[in-house]
Amino acid sequence: MGLVVFLVLMALSVPLVVAIMRANELFCLRHDGARLRVVRGRIPHALRDDLEDVLRRGGTGSLELRAVVEDGRPRLYASCRELPRPLRQQLRNAIGRFEVAAIRNAPRMRR
Repeated sequence: MGLVVFLVLMALSVPLVVAIMRANELFCLRHDGARLRVVRGRIPHALRDDLEDVLRRGGTGSLELRAVVEDGRPRLYASCRELPRPLRQQLRNAIGRFEVAAIRNAPRMRR
């Protein structure tokens, strides 16, 4: 009986943990090597275009980009740890032009 209660509590807590982890997330994007698409969140069209351009010129394969709020500024994380340093800097430069409020207030993009 105790195990069943424990499993039920764990199953109910998973959505809460996911929500807490995503509380500071601005957006999540997937790049398939050719196209950048919005998975979650809001992103200004100009920022999406800039990121797509950087990734296209950088010749990257598939990866996921997540933007989060850290110290009141947007910060970008890539799922691919092998991104060349110049490419990482270009991605940081692209997102650094935007304030958190501008990203949060962007219209929803079609997926």
